[in-house]
Amino acid sequence: MIHVVTIRNQHLYAKQLDEMFRMRHEFYVKQRGWTNLTSADGRETDEFDNEHAVYLMNLDRHGNILATFRLNPTDTPYLMGDKLTEYINGEPPRDEAIWDLTRWMIAPHARRRHEGVIADAQKTLLCGIMEFAVDRGITDFTCLMDTVFVDRMSKVWPVEYLGDPQHFDDGDGDAVAVMIEAGPHVLIDTRNKMEIYEQVLFEIEPPPPLTELEKKRREAAMRKEQPMNQIELDRMRTAADMLVNELNTVKETGNVDASISAIEAFTKTLIPVREDAAGRRAS
Repeated sequence: MIHVVTIRNQHLYAKQLDEMFRMRHEFYVKQRGWTNLTSADGRETDEFDNEHAVYLMNLDRHGNILATFRLNPTDTPYLMGDKLTEYINGEPPRDEAIWDLTRWMIAPHARRRHEGVIADAQKTLLCGIMEFAVDRGITDFTCLMDTVFVDRMSKVWPVEYLGDPQHFDDGDGDAVAVMIEAGPHVLIDTRNKMEIYEQVLFEIEPPPPLTELEKKRREAAMRKEQPMNQIELDRMRTAADMLVNELNTVKETGNVDASISAIEAFTKTLIPVREDAAGRRAS
């Protein structure tokens, strides 16, 4: 499943974002030796990890990253158009329908095992990016990639050169800027080549903000409630503090079952309060 992580829902993906930034440090800084990247505390980030960035993450059933990359719309600041313009012949693309594709990574254990075979995690990601393109009305992706990957990519997607291949000293290799065509027709073709026909994209949308009328109704309903006595409030505060401490411990150990148990225990502490309040209203 490919999760769409945006500024609106990234608070739900704190663990995955931290894992992704650490993967970027391990791959680009330590393995490839890109010394001009910003890296602190073992996490690689830059100015394009901003409010416009979208991360597509292929996650396993435990929520761990299999493959991921970053997308930035080209009508906002983006890596190739603002820092790597020497790779482009002419003006960099600036269009809301064209997005820049960067920081493409796949976890070591999820990489292909045989030459010429696309890893399953990568196949799903390839379908996911084209689903994202159709959903957002994207017509093209720009990408700066190692020249060794261009032939592989062109076997999957329509690829056009935006400039001439150039050697880069930092990391020691050759790279070229390309434009990748996107759209419903490319999605269909990608599905056929990857043999993945079900939807793979998943996006959590936060609930819409309350309207003014809904706010007034909620405030009116709250005014009708009888205030809790001090004993009830103290009991709830104690239970809440215990829940926070328990979840902090669970976060360190990664024990999901313990987290669920802690939340269930806290919920049970609320039942007497609800029953008491209902009894007072009835009387």
